Amino acid sequence: MRNNRITELFGIDYSIIQGGMVWVSGYKLASAVSNAGGLGLIGAGSMYPEVFREHIQKCKKATDKPFGVNLPLIYPDIDKMVAIVIEEGVKIVFTSAGNPNTWTAKLKAKGIKVVHVVSSIKFALKAQQAGVDAVVAEGFEAGGHNGREETTTFTLIPMVKEHLEIPLIAAGGIASGRGILAAEVLGADGVQIGSRFAVSTESSAHIKFKKMVTELQDGTTQLTFKELAPVRIIKTSTIKNC
Repeated sequence: MRNNRITELFGIDYSIIQGGMVWVSGYKLASAVSNAGGLGLIGAGSMYPEVFREHIQKCKKATDKPFGVNLPLIYPDIDKMVAIVIEEGVKIVFTSAGNPNTWTAKLKAKGIKVVHVVSSIKFALKAQQAGVDAVVAEGFEAGGHNGREETTTFTLIPMVKEHLEIPLIAAGGIASGRGILAAEVLGADGVQIGSRFAVSTESSAHIKFKKMVTELQDGTTQLTFKELAPVRIIKTSTIKNC
């Protein structure tokens, strides 16, 4: 994607963000994406505070380019994680799974760029009111945890765009140049990609998982825990057949 509000906001070459995925996106993946000109994110959701600090420190040694972290706000040690972000001088934080009002002001007071992940117009506007610098609008087909609204990415993006003043990042089901172009045409300033980066060499996922993901077809994933915390997974029958 060409230079735009996202590349200017983060100081990167391409408006492509690697999603901060639990168990998958440690410092090796984040630094590789950042070194390639995108924005790499360390996924804090699966890390204890001391492990999180270690990954940040290793990432700073592995790249001199901008990188960030993803902080799920429901994390039990979120106060410790925020303190580590500030102490280690991280300049970009993507928040998810919680109220952006809780930490945005404190992070921004330290000169940190804050982006919040949303799944609807309602929550995009709440994030904007909270003072975030951009939002990630994630469609229902995204891997991992989803919102309950069941709005698909390419339906959600143009609707959110009409109501938002801050930069908009599209996420959910985007894994190719064609998908990036489609998101841009619909109004996105950038894209966040998860599964495609999860199968990369630098991802910490197991090689068998990577192979399985690359071979998935339509109908081979399903949504679970819809009423509590929706999450898209690979169907058990698919795993047995691999």
